[in-house]
Amino acid sequence: MSLSSYVAQPLAPSFSLDPIDFPALLARASAGVVYRDSVPLPAGADAAARLAIILPLWCEAVYHAPFQRHAINPALDLWPEGLNQCQPLPVRSLHDVKRGGLFLLLRLAGGGHLALLPLTGPAAMAWLRGDGAGLSLEVSHFGSEPLTAGLPLLAYAADADPYAACQRVWEVALAHPAMAGVGRLRRTKPASPVFNYIGWCSFEEYKLAIDEPSMVAALRGLAASPVPVRWALIDDGHVDDGELGTIETQEGTAPAAGADPATRRIRRAGTHPVRFPQGWMPLLETLRGSRLSWLGIWMNFNGYWGGVDPRGDWPADIRAALVHLDERTALSGADPAALERFWEHLLTPAAAGIHFLKVDNQAGNLKLYAGRVPNAVAASAAAKQALERVVRRHFGGQLINCMAHNGVGAFHTPVSAVTRCSEDYKCGDAWRAKHHLHNSFGNMLWLAPTVWGDHDMFHSSDPVAAGAMARSKALSGGPIYLSDSPGQFRPELIMPLCFADGRLLRPLAPAQPLPDSIFEDPYESGCAYRAGAPLPHGGAAIGCYNLAHPDRPVVGQIDPADLVSVRHMLGRGEAVTGAVVALDVRAGRAWRLSAREWFTLSAGEDALFVLSPVQHGWALLGAPDKYLAPAFVAEFTPELGRCCLAVPEPGRVWLWSATPVASAELPVRALGESLWEIEFTPGCLQGALHHDCRATRGAV
Repeated sequence: MSLSSYVAQPLAPSFSLDPIDFPALLARASAGVVYRDSVPLPAGADAAARLAIILPLWCEAVYHAPFQRHAINPALDLWPEGLNQCQPLPVRSLHDVKRGGLFLLLRLAGGGHLALLPLTGPAAMAWLRGDGAGLSLEVSHFGSEPLTAGLPLLAYAADADPYAACQRVWEVALAHPAMAGVGRLRRTKPASPVFNYIGWCSFEEYKLAIDEPSMVAALRGLAASPVPVRWALIDDGHVDDGELGTIETQEGTAPAAGADPATRRIRRAGTHPVRFPQGWMPLLETLRGSRLSWLGIWMNFNGYWGGVDPRGDWPADIRAALVHLDERTALSGADPAALERFWEHLLTPAAAGIHFLKVDNQAGNLKLYAGRVPNAVAASAAAKQALERVVRRHFGGQLINCMAHNGVGAFHTPVSAVTRCSEDYKCGDAWRAKHHLHNSFGNMLWLAPTVWGDHDMFHSSDPVAAGAMARSKALSGGPIYLSDSPGQFRPELIMPLCFADGRLLRPLAPAQPLPDSIFEDPYESGCAYRAGAPLPHGGAAIGCYNLAHPDRPVVGQIDPADLVSVRHMLGRGEAVTGAVVALDVRAGRAWRLSAREWFTLSAGEDALFVLSPVQHGWALLGAPDKYLAPAFVAEFTPELGRCCLAVPEPGRVWLWSATPVASAELPVRALGESLWEIEFTPGCLQGALHHDCRATRGAV
């Protein structure tokens, strides 16, 4: 990893418009959209209009853009293709920040925060960059013909609370008339029944070496495993790209020798005729009668990594609409009707029996269109909207967006509610694990208003980061899916994520960095990186991570004020007026947290805490063997002297009470230090407890 400062690229051919003056804008309104009635956009894949940005005085900034310092490969500059490489970078200056800025959050010198969100509508995409003199906004359609149009360019929102500023900036952006139909807020999208359960994905274990026998065997292994996996995702390797099936290797099957996958093109709809000659039916038959309830498949947004082969087996109307990149390479069309017809044709063979999709390489689509169609942003946005409509029609909106880190991918999600928030997970790679954790949480600062974050798959048998991955996935609120062979599953790391039937214990909102970590560089600061998520019954989960590079110990903290910060993620700013109780999930220790406490994390170490407010003398800590312990409890009704509890399955629940506790229905055991354990059995999953003021402390 290079720690050298990024040197700004020379500006592409462009011209300047009047600057955006935020001191003047904020004097009139705390939030809004910068709209220009007439923006002339030049032709060309590298041409853009530019607007200087005049900012109010600020003291801290975090800048979200792909391929920045600390990236897996900071030398890359693939804009407008962001891959999964957007990352939050705290910066002291905005003069030389990398192009492709998708979001900026400032802590203002006079107090409060300012969020800036460049907009991508139906016709143009805007982004931030440093130009040597300061921050600027660039906007382009990447098209082959000039365009002059009225355009929404930039949304802004100021608020005392950083999470409120991030939420508000999306609200004003999507409410603007010029953005009608582009996207929707996460809270307005229905929950996915599939992603409420733990799943499995083929890729990290098998890569491209998949075929019908290997995947049928894997599904049988999942069905027989004591770990209650409920869905499986068949990832890359099933597309008919014209290559010859698979060959046997010492590690199993592998793609036959041939072209680099990056140049391979899809030749027809349906599965590969050699690797999956019977389509998905054998896999769906394997699911029948088993615990596995859902099967999903991976698709590439551009057909395949190298696009569409125009010489393939395509209906006449699809063939006629193809956008040709060269004699052997094409894209699926450029107008909405043709794009929707392409996705209908591609997914019809899968629509019968398949329950959800993961669609990859979305941000790369715009780069392929650039300079080849009159308006590349319009074509890419239309393709994304067409996919969303087809997914709603055939899969109930259940879609994981992947490699979608540019404006088209971020904004055009009117149906889908899950987007990858980091680069790929890689088993056994300590540096990538740090990068993955930082980006997964940090990107949710700006993505959480519209989607849940997909933290990618993980190996429960990862020798480097299995525990940290499991605990961070619990915090995420997004899909949680394993990737190791079923025979290598580690139930002691997996079962704390879910109930016995595989249903996940979930937070109420996606985990985001806590205020002290938003503007901090965790690789260099010597402080733990901290993320939090709100939990049912008023609690919060706090994850702390040592991401220092090179490896060294870091200082972490846990504070009663963290509970207030996490409540702000729900838009609730009420103070915590009573006491707060903490549970160290890994140590199994609970105590009253009266002030900030410090601790040290060694290299690669993480910690997970649950904070719970004391309500009428009761604090719910939850199931001590689950990562999100309070989420195990279905009902918690605290009153003065009494509380009612209900759980969905047998298990132990911890409560804190300074007054002795008794119950006529449930076994209660004193653990000391005002901690009480309640045992729920198959015959009794609910009951009431009361404060026994006559009992001596520690007695029941």
